[in-house]
Amino acid sequence: MSTLNDLFSSEFLKDNAILIGKIKKPTITKEEAIKILEFVKQDIQNYPAHQHFILDVLDVQEVSNPIIGVLMKALEFWKKTRGYGILVMTEELLQKIMIEQPAMFDFFAVFHSIDEAIAFTKKA
Repeated sequence: MSTLNDLFSSEFLKDNAILIGKIKKPTITKEEAIKILEFVKQDIQNYPAHQHFILDVLDVQEVSNPIIGVLMKALEFWKKTRGYGILVMTEELLQKIMIEQPAMFDFFAVFHSIDEAIAFTKKA
C-alpha cells in the first residue's frame, strides 16, 4: 500500500487486478487535491497493470468545483485501463455532486461500498 500522509492511500488487489485509491479526509483543499494528483502520477508506476480502478471517497463530506476538477484529472489518469473507473461515495455526497457536476457521472460508475464496486467488476 502506498500513502500520502493523512490525505490519500492506494492499494492493489492482486487477485482482482483492481487498484483502489482512498481519499482519507472529509474535506480537502485544492492544494491537497493537487498533491494527490502529483502523487498518483508517480505512484501508479509502482503497481502492475490493473483491470479496474476504484476511487473511494466514502470519508469525503465536502467537495468544491476546483477539487472535483483536479480529482477528475486523477481519475482520467488512473482510468487508462481496459476496465472501469469506479467511484465509491455516500449517497449524500453523490446527491451534492450530481446537482453541480451531472456530466461527471456519464463517465464513472458509482457505488456506495467497495464490496459492491468489486462485485460489479466481476460481473462486467
